[in-house]
Amino acid sequence: MKRLFIFIVAIVLSGTASVQADDEAVQLEDVIVSDTLLYPGAYQSIKGNTVKDSSNNDLISVIKNQVPSFYSGSNRVLGYGIARSGAATMSMRGIGKSGWGPTTGIPILYNGMDTTMGIMGHPVADIMNMKNVDSIEVLIGPQPVLFGSGAMGGVINVITKRQKEDGYTTEIQGSYGTWNTTEDYLYHMGKFGKLDYSAGYQFQKTDGDWEQSINGKTFTSEFMQQNGTVHVGYALSHNWYAGVDSYGMKQNIHDPGPEGIDALSGMPLTNQLNLLEEFDITRGGVVLKLAHDYGNYSGTLQAEGNFGNHESKQSNTGIDKFESDDSSYAVRLKEIFKLWQGNTVTTGAEWRRYGGTSKDIENDSYYMKDKFMNDTSIYVLMDQNFLKNILSVNGGTRYSYNSEYGDYIAWQGGAAARPFKKTKFYSSVARGFKFPDIRQVYLKGMYPAINPNPDLKPETYTMAEIGMEQKLGDTMTIHMAGYRIWSDNMFVYTSQWENADEFSYNGGEAMITIQALKQLSFNAGYSYIDNKQDNGYLPYVPKHKANGGITLTIADFTIHLDGEYVNGLYADTEGLKEFDSYFIINSKMSYTFLQKYTAFISLYNITDKEYSTFAVLVPPLGNSYCEYPMPDFHLLAGLQATF
Repeated sequence: MKRLFIFIVAIVLSGTASVQADDEAVQLEDVIVSDTLLYPGAYQSIKGNTVKDSSNNDLISVIKNQVPSFYSGSNRVLGYGIARSGAATMSMRGIGKSGWGPTTGIPILYNGMDTTMGIMGHPVADIMNMKNVDSIEVLIGPQPVLFGSGAMGGVINVITKRQKEDGYTTEIQGSYGTWNTTEDYLYHMGKFGKLDYSAGYQFQKTDGDWEQSINGKTFTSEFMQQNGTVHVGYALSHNWYAGVDSYGMKQNIHDPGPEGIDALSGMPLTNQLNLLEEFDITRGGVVLKLAHDYGNYSGTLQAEGNFGNHESKQSNTGIDKFESDDSSYAVRLKEIFKLWQGNTVTTGAEWRRYGGTSKDIENDSYYMKDKFMNDTSIYVLMDQNFLKNILSVNGGTRYSYNSEYGDYIAWQGGAAARPFKKTKFYSSVARGFKFPDIRQVYLKGMYPAINPNPDLKPETYTMAEIGMEQKLGDTMTIHMAGYRIWSDNMFVYTSQWENADEFSYNGGEAMITIQALKQLSFNAGYSYIDNKQDNGYLPYVPKHKANGGITLTIADFTIHLDGEYVNGLYADTEGLKEFDSYFIINSKMSYTFLQKYTAFISLYNITDKEYSTFAVLVPPLGNSYCEYPMPDFHLLAGLQATF
């Protein structure tokens, strides 16, 4: 009942601050970067149409196919999961995963609200299944001034759709595919004068593609998830507006363990019984905003809460193993001033409290109980344009104080120049950081807890970047960037959490996009990361990654084709497990009829490639990794209707 109550509250409390008071009122957009003309860094905005045309059924995969230096593995048809079986090992330019555990270096925002899990310090990838997407902002590289602790690899901000004009829009989808997979949703939004609103619900379920029998019992990768979003906003006056946004997620996910055939006996590894897990996850969040815009100065005051309940049990015995209740609350004030021509100063102050309780249910003991930490920050970032948008420089700093670790000062700076109208050069330097999480300070006991270390130092990633952007005509854009990253005090785990020695590496990326009229669009990208270090490898960071996609529309028929190539991917820092390189192709074909209805079919892994992107160390083998096989060729077909 408690989890159900959390889910209902998250849906009932709704909204965000983006409303138009009347025809002349200013409408707030929840974007982070409002002017990309001279933005001194790598940045990408993925539009809602790109999300809709994609064959992918989650936003993580959409981002992976659009941003060359972003990578995430998987191990199933639907869902990513968490804990030991959580395969969303996300990284941006090699930054994301710190030691044992999930991604902790790339915050995921929902309309500006941080969705980070309060105890483990990671986002939950499975909330990224929203269909009511207006755009996805991806800031690449450390973002310490505006976002503080944790924003080391970059920031992802999901912006949901809103009704722009008076009236309403409703969209519904039903689908069915291989392994009894279904992905269905209902979305409705409207606007009446000063009030706008939206509500969405999504249901995903599959029997799973992967199963294995151990000791005469069959275990599958079954998955079920429901999520919802609600928004309400109201224009208080021409210059003031208020609103509230919320999301909720309810998930049940089964982990049947990796492939585990003993090379000597040819029999399944019975020690894999410890890897047979089932998770029951409930998460939700709400953000309230009060915003104003007077032209030369604007700002937002927001209060947010993000919370969750995670439970797990061992599938072969049905014994409950683990439960956690986490919460994160924050108050954020941001003001933007335009003091003189070409000048913008962004200032802000933030307070955040996060933590919770974690329990070993089987032994009726606590890994930790009611442990919380507080972060308090102030920051300032200034941009100055010269010579009528030919040259821009920016710089800023953030002072943060953590209740456990004391203070920390982060900084960033950059410059951009447009010597010609369609040519931009830029350079930036930033020092991203992360305070240790609750799990690294307090969480102790047997797995899934490990030995904490209260003497840890914050980890840092300093990045120096140069890049260029060139437009060719009105249809083609080319972007190239090179960078060097220095890591200091990275969190690693041996017998307990420790800070690693310094290391550094180089990387580069290139991307091309073409929009040929309205009928044809094309994108391609390549990323190189020097993932081999003196002391080992960067786990789940591919040395080479290439991606591309093409969309062709003829009358009412649309076909989309995308592909991904990955090479030089390792599961561990020692290089004991290297995955085979792979190239996969997906496609989506759709036909719109009677203006309101769209029939579609999505085809996955068209070439039926055998590959894997995730593996686990199976005890007590010590140095033997077992892989999760990725799904072979499969499909999903359905019907959408818009009213």
